[in-house]
Amino acid sequence: MSSKKRKKNSINPGHYLELMDRIHIVMMNVQDHLLNHPLTENEKDIEKKIESAQHKLWEAYQMVGEKEYIDEQHRSSDGVDTSSSKA
Repeated sequence: MSSKKRKKNSINPGHYLELMDRIHIVMMNVQDHLLNHPLTENEKDIEKKIESAQHKLWEAYQMVGEKEYIDEQHRSSDGVDTSSSKA
């Protein structure tokens, strides 16, 4: 990585839902392809590690949702239209 400071990306309200959706997709893949794998079902130590990763993804999902709520409250108090009527 470059030694230059990274410029923050411009965030819009749609980014929250988009990231929540992507986290959900990863969580479903973990469930379907890792936790439901026969080896995982037989090896409890592996299962615990994967479940721990799944739990961290759930925490991230919740965090994004909370940040979306806070951002929406700020936009609302600033008089910014928070409706999602943009096409």
